[in-house]
Amino acid sequence: MRILSIDSSSVSASAAVTENGKILAEEFVNNGFTHSVTLMPIIEKVLKDSGTAVSSIDLLAITNGPGSFTGVRIGIASAKGICDAANIPCFAVSTLEALAKPLCSQNVLAISVMDARCNQVYTASFYKGHRETEDRAILISELKEELKNEKRDIVLIGDGALLCFQKLKDETSGISVADEEIRLVHAGNIGFLADEKLKNGEITVKSENLLPFYLRLPQAERELKAKKS
Repeated sequence: MRILSIDSSSVSASAAVTENGKILAEEFVNNGFTHSVTLMPIIEKVLKDSGTAVSSIDLLAITNGPGSFTGVRIGIASAKGICDAANIPCFAVSTLEALAKPLCSQNVLAISVMDARCNQVYTASFYKGHRETEDRAILISELKEELKNEKRDIVLIGDGALLCFQKLKDETSGISVADEEIRLVHAGNIGFLADEKLKNGEITVKSENLLPFYLRLPQAERELKAKKS
């Protein structure tokens, strides 16, 4: 199965073409530009570099959140456009699960953390590729409390990893930060996850049923709600 995978849910953007557990082409950018500028060019590049016509894609896999509200919306909109034009099925992968994928073969508790501002993080925990918690939006202090008695080695991964490490390191033993080159989402891992999940019986969706996954309201809606309360 040839899979086009894309991510624009955080500070970086990535696209990849994978097939049978191999990356045929992958691009990753973290240049500070808006994803509306960066995403489509890297999608076009991985298709060209892998010799893949849109018509030959079997599946489009995408991270649908949690993450940046704008970034997630850009990714979902791009995916819907490609899938509608080429009649391709979609598959959504949690951004937090995609983050943890590089650590699935290691004997560590992988904790994906994305900066959600206001001393909060989007987070989920995984051990050897198995999910231990649901995707959540919690205070860093709550995460600290949860981990204070953890006996396994802990590796933080994601754009909130350094922030959390600074706040947790003094009271959390065995904690470290993932290497910089794997700390953000690389789209090849999205394709690998989608392939694994489909083989385990999960199903694809049509583009009209592809939805963003938000753990909290956008800031503008939260501020409006606060004013009304």
